[in-house]
Amino acid sequence: MRRRYLLAFIPILVLGWLMVRPAPAAENRSITCEDGEEFTLEEQIPADSSNTPVATTDKIVVDTRRLRLEFYRDNVLVRSYPVAIGTADTPTPVGEWRVIHKGGNWGDGFGARWIGINVPWGIYGIHGTNKPYSIGSRASHGCIRMLNPHVIELYSMVKVGTPVYINGTLPKVSPRVQMSKKNTGRDILVMQYRLRQLGFDPGWADARFGEQMEQAVKRMQYFFGLTPTGRITMVEQYFLGMR
Repeated sequence: MRRRYLLAFIPILVLGWLMVRPAPAAENRSITCEDGEEFTLEEQIPADSSNTPVATTDKIVVDTRRLRLEFYRDNVLVRSYPVAIGTADTPTPVGEWRVIHKGGNWGDGFGARWIGINVPWGIYGIHGTNKPYSIGSRASHGCIRMLNPHVIELYSMVKVGTPVYINGTLPKVSPRVQMSKKNTGRDILVMQYRLRQLGFDPGWADARFGEQMEQAVKRMQYFFGLTPTGRITMVEQYFLGMR
């Protein structure tokens, strides 16, 4: 008899749980970043923002060799901060990015502030830390760590859309056989720098094969007497010195 009453009570418990549990926020998505702590991220501009006009003269420059982050306004250095960057196994992504979201405190691992950038192969950003002793070293999983007072100050100056130039050694890649418009990845990034080095401007070096890169590839193909398809195959890679 007792078992029968218990079985009859279970559906009531399940219904009550469904009624009181919080509904997920449709506009947000849950992500996991370098320190393994989950937090909620609401993107404030599209991640693919390479063609979005930037209404600012500000820029952030990260020197991965000197382990410094510099903030410029009107090409004048305003602040320079020591930072921690990624290890050799989990490097900070070299490239030309933009700030796509800003937020407050998501837990000790991220420190006092978060400034997210639009790297296409993962979630990367500039944030504070609960490990101040790591500043000035290669210690993160790819994000850029700052002392909490420093990231609070930077956060107050930076706008969404601000360019972020991360300078350093490009990743070693094995390029795919063919690349074309709308492709993304580290090999695209390396090709963008190579095109620029040879005088064919691909636009932002943001690891995204967009319209400007397609036009740069066509100019390169025309220069070398190739059919101007706008795609990069093994033939184009040979002329670019990537094979």
